[in-house]
Amino acid sequence: MGFQYTLQKVLEVKEHEQVEAQAAYEQAMKQFEETATELYHLLKQKEDMLASYEDKLSGGIPVATIQYIQESLRFMQLRIDKLQIDTQRARDLMTKKQIRLNITAVDVRKFEKMKEKKYEAFIEETKKQENQFLDEISVQKFFK
Repeated sequence: MGFQYTLQKVLEVKEHEQVEAQAAYEQAMKQFEETATELYHLLKQKEDMLASYEDKLSGGIPVATIQYIQESLRFMQLRIDKLQIDTQRARDLMTKKQIRLNITAVDVRKFEKMKEKKYEAFIEETKKQENQFLDEISVQKFFK
């Protein structure tokens, strides 16, 4: 008689949930990284544009160019504001997915630990039964 864990199906379901949670977390992390990288590049572009603007102002430029640069900066700031909100949402989602992953990992560990304990108890019981059987054989041989 081999060892059969009575909650094996539950363990398999929990492991499947953990795999799904891991995939969801990785997807959320990827989305956050993409959004944060886009925000970084946009901020860098704004910084470069401002530096260029300051250089041009010191040298003197036409009013139309100043207006164009200011309008570009205003539009860029709107995009930055939107990306900051998107980045925060992506961060929040990633955090939620990480918490879910941690919860499923703990559940899987609990069921694996229970399985280990049941297996150890099974081994112990098997050894006990073998010893009893050997004792019975020894007693029967002694009486013969």
